[in-house]
Amino acid sequence: MVIPNAVAFSRGKVSIVALTIVILSLFNLAWNHVVNPDPPQPLSSWESLLYGRQLSKTKKYKNYDPEARYTYFHDLENYYIHIPKTAGYYVFGKIEEMVASTFEHNRPHVCNIKMRPLYTLDSKKCQFCFTEQTYSHYPKRTYTMIRNPRDHVISQYFHCAESKEHYYTAKFMPSLDEWLEAWVLALDNETKAEENEKFKCYDPRNKQTSFVYSHLANDEKKDLETLDKRFEVIAPFERMDTSICVIFIQFSGRVPDECVCASEREKNRKMNRELVDHGVKHHGSSFVTTAEQDGMIAKITTEDVMLHKYTNQLFEKKLKETEEVYGITVC
Repeated sequence: MVIPNAVAFSRGKVSIVALTIVILSLFNLAWNHVVNPDPPQPLSSWESLLYGRQLSKTKKYKNYDPEARYTYFHDLENYYIHIPKTAGYYVFGKIEEMVASTFEHNRPHVCNIKMRPLYTLDSKKCQFCFTEQTYSHYPKRTYTMIRNPRDHVISQYFHCAESKEHYYTAKFMPSLDEWLEAWVLALDNETKAEENEKFKCYDPRNKQTSFVYSHLANDEKKDLETLDKRFEVIAPFERMDTSICVIFIQFSGRVPDECVCASEREKNRKMNRELVDHGVKHHGSSFVTTAEQDGMIAKITTEDVMLHKYTNQLFEKKLKETEEVYGITVC
């Protein structure tokens, strides 16, 4: 037999506990607002990595200022923008190896925060930060790598269609031709772009430019000056080994033995490259496309094509400067 007074007491006890939890939660929110007013909301990996849409364009963050998320790391020294499908994980691994081989003591910490919100980063404990977020003027030195646009688009498609990590998206992916045609139709049509989210894949429209520049000025001199000002090193994907060496030397001020071409043996040496393929069978650099596919890719990468051209020009300049300063020939 249940005693009514006991039941009433139990319910009252539960109510007190619930009320206490609510009060503590409200206090915590109020305290966070005082200590950290208006903390930026992180862009989910689904929205940024798969949909490839800009923060300000998503419905969820329509009125959100993307720049607000950078105000928490003014003192960040080195910032690497990992544009999806540009071998960012390989670059990160090589930089870590070079730190280990060139620093015996006081090694700088290299961290890969991926899509974690940047305001969670302790810049004092991270001297070189890899992130899959876009350009910001706050870090003191910024680095990135740009890939041949044609290869980059193909790599995006097959990552969504074949990657082990995104096996659940494969069923949403149409044929390559249908996917490319859908994005061509979305060039000046945001309604169509939103419809294309059904693919649960990247938005390939000038994707690399959107990470580093938003939009080019269509003025070669101005674009080169802007990119040169923004980046300590902006390097070509196609010269992977040399690009990583120049990035590391500029970041650390040290020259790894593997980066110096001091003999014919070393000139013929290549880094032990094990790119992360994510279980993909087809790759951008080796997949044979049709003329029609190339035409559609060209339409959705007009700015990326120019960006890739500018990258090669600026990298040649940076490579020459590095070799002159350190008296070496970089492999």
